[in-house]
Amino acid sequence: EPCKCSYPSQCDSQNYGKPNYSVTDEADAASLEAKYVSQVYEDIADHFSNTRHSPWPGVISFLKKLSPNSLVMDVGCGNGKYLNSMPELQFIGNDNSLNLCKICKDRGHEIFSCNVLNIPLRKEVCDAVICIAMIHHLTTVERRVAAIQNICKSHSSWRNGLYYCLGPGTRS
Repeated sequence: EPCKCSYPSQCDSQNYGKPNYSVTDEADAASLEAKYVSQVYEDIADHFSNTRHSPWPGVISFLKKLSPNSLVMDVGCGNGKYLNSMPELQFIGNDNSLNLCKICKDRGHEIFSCNVLNIPLRKEVCDAVICIAMIHHLTTVERRVAAIQNICKSHSSWRNGLYYCLGPGTRS
């Protein structure tokens, strides 16, 4: 049954395929992401963290296949729920939200803040990468492709990356 919420212009279910914004250049895209993604996550970090505690089985399955002591980067790690999910692996996380990074730091995780389009790591420093439910926060296909290309530079094998991308109608 279609959603009948009181927010049709913001609801993906009611407004699927009809974005209510236009992006004419990179500055527009960055501005929209700053306002509707970055600022929102800064504002809701504590609530978001309290509702994100159970690792997804597919992610754990992927991680179990990695060699012990592999260095795994979690791009867009949020509250860091995967950063302590496998004690035999080494993790480093990053997120664009300073408040989510603080939550990770308070939990004792290795964390740094950055935008996925500019990850400040040398090439092939990680053995594997996970990027779970983050790519959809970028406003254009071009920025999504650029983000994935940037992430791929940081790990040593194209086979060791796991990306979960959400879209309208997707359930986590």
